[in-house]
Amino acid sequence: MVLARGVCAVIANVVTQPRRAREYNNPVGLGGAMKSGIQLVAALLLCMLSPLAMAQERMDDVLGDFQAHGYPSVSAAITRLQAVDDVPGKDAPLARRASYHGALLDLSRRGQHPQVRRASIAALERMADDEDCVRCRFDLALAAFYDGGAAKSTRAAAVARLREAGALQQQLGSQEAMRELLSAQAALGKWQDDYNEAISLLVRASELAKKDGDVAAEVEYLAVMASLNADRGDPKRAIDLGNDAFRLAEDIGYLAQRPTILLDLGHAYSLTGERAKQRAALEKALVLVGDDRDLISDKIIILNNLADFWLSQPGGYPRTLQYARQALALARGEGRERESIAPLANIGIAQAGLGQVDQGVAALRESIELSKKEDIEVYTLGITQELVRVLREARRYEEALDALQTITDLQEKRAMQARETAVLDLQEKYSAQRRADEIEKLAAQNKLKQSQLEAEGWKQRLWIALAIILGLVLLGFWQSIKRARRANRKLTHVNAALALQSATDALTGAFNRRHAQAMLDGLQQQMEQAPTGQGIGLMLLDLDLFKRINDTRGHAAGDAVLVETVKRLQAKLRQNDVVARWGGEEFVLVLPTTPAAALPLVARKVLDAIGGEPIMFEGQAIPASVSLGIVAYPMMPGQSWAAALGLADSALYLAKASGRNQAICLARVEVDAACSEADLARLREAGLAEWRVVEGPLQPPHASGPWQQGPSPAQG
Repeated sequence: MVLARGVCAVIANVVTQPRRAREYNNPVGLGGAMKSGIQLVAALLLCMLSPLAMAQERMDDVLGDFQAHGYPSVSAAITRLQAVDDVPGKDAPLARRASYHGALLDLSRRGQHPQVRRASIAALERMADDEDCVRCRFDLALAAFYDGGAAKSTRAAAVARLREAGALQQQLGSQEAMRELLSAQAALGKWQDDYNEAISLLVRASELAKKDGDVAAEVEYLAVMASLNADRGDPKRAIDLGNDAFRLAEDIGYLAQRPTILLDLGHAYSLTGERAKQRAALEKALVLVGDDRDLISDKIIILNNLADFWLSQPGGYPRTLQYARQALALARGEGRERESIAPLANIGIAQAGLGQVDQGVAALRESIELSKKEDIEVYTLGITQELVRVLREARRYEEALDALQTITDLQEKRAMQARETAVLDLQEKYSAQRRADEIEKLAAQNKLKQSQLEAEGWKQRLWIALAIILGLVLLGFWQSIKRARRANRKLTHVNAALALQSATDALTGAFNRRHAQAMLDGLQQQMEQAPTGQGIGLMLLDLDLFKRINDTRGHAAGDAVLVETVKRLQAKLRQNDVVARWGGEEFVLVLPTTPAAALPLVARKVLDAIGGEPIMFEGQAIPASVSLGIVAYPMMPGQSWAAALGLADSALYLAKASGRNQAICLARVEVDAACSEADLARLREAGLAEWRVVEGPLQPPHASGPWQQGPSPAQG
């Protein structure tokens, strides 16, 4: 059908060309006019015969083409499949009818085609009931799972349908059905935040897709794996997978998948701080998504992510409003309240940043109410946090305290739900005897908690007694002091809770890069406003030859090394010191009120903690070591923390180039910018730089430490 229409359009263009030429001072004689008439007749005859051309596509060819090349849009794919010459009727074999209606049902799920969906479900149900069609029941079970799995309120019923699909797949014994089942199980893993399990399932599905020659499915699996890696805190791997998916989609012409891949790439670039690439990916995605109604949700998210990007840019509030308002108008125009939440929040933040505090607060409150209505607690918590920040900056403290109470209530509710879920999981996972053992453990924990609560009760009584004594002495000032203390306690509690919920790296438990940057901004502002004379130690730490560990022992071993590294660092540092995962195997240590003279001692502790003994994983010892670049911030008046950290990065590269398993502590550098290790050496020769080298512990002679042999410094 598409081919025939295209031919008619080309012929019509050729036929009308002489007419256009004549209209633009290119006259055509009588012979030309006769020739044009003959061409017109030929074109009309060809277009009249176009139904014969359109009738050449058959169902198997179309479905095979979908596997090899994907499709430009869901609507185009449905139209093409419905127009095949051999649409299976009621007399066609059951397998062909099931395959046809199952394909239409899957396509309708990916877009906005309720009529096609209803018709496909009705046809599959008839075949399941009247002809005992197992494949039909399988497709219906998966469709019901996708309908209810994303929402917590309906997830239990959806999981039951997924189990039903698993039993039906065993009856089918089909590789294609196994792939679809694995993909659905991966979707459940994502909804339950079990990202590693979801990725493992998709790897298996991708292997089956390669065997089946389904290249389009490989693109889809790669795209979802990229998204999952970003969600689990590995944006570098997400970027690699996303770029592979996009290149493969372009190679085969899978146009419908490209905007979604770019959307996920933009998210991954934001996590690595590559803002320019984030913006480029999102703007390209916005162009590619166009007015495709099947990608309305993606378009809303793309617009809102562009708004979020501009929130991170100086002077970006007007652009934030522009994109967020477009996203909000699109969501409301489609009647999608759930997808209006994030744009409303970005509008509120931008309006408050532009000084329109009342309008901003109103937009944030509306966003919060929608998130409550849709029962999205993580949105409610995050947006309420932004509301508290706006109200505090506007000195509207009473309203801020009210909002803080909402956060506290939600956290208590989530904690209760988490405990209930944990108990249910235990009951389902273990046998009766095992459950009894766990109940005993829970009872012991409850007793301990009860003891802690009683101790807290005595503490509260003590504070009440002290408050009464102080009240007798300072009765006139008591009310104001009481309000101030209450506000401080609540703010401290909420900030600590929010830090644990939203500021940590999902894999290692260390603070994430975004939180560390915000904290350094705050420390820099404090030092500029009220210099104390006490510096801040900045350490940039990188695991030596970490890629070798991943390549030789597997990514699970690499993840275990990252987790154990953070545990050892946290055990050696002070309570107010900060360990943040900067990216991949790189970490930043922030040591407040630490003089420069003490930094080599801290470096010794860090080197010994990581390299002193190997890390155990599945019964095997993995030797590990780190290299560090260290500076005392500020090294010169007016220096920014980013510039100081850039010098620490230069020192880190110098430590790598000098053999790894060591720390370079810069005592003095007469430049305020990152430079190469060669530049550092020249500065030292010129008397413009000084540093001290702290070497890590030696490994036993029988061990094979990662620093004893290995590639060039460029390899880690």
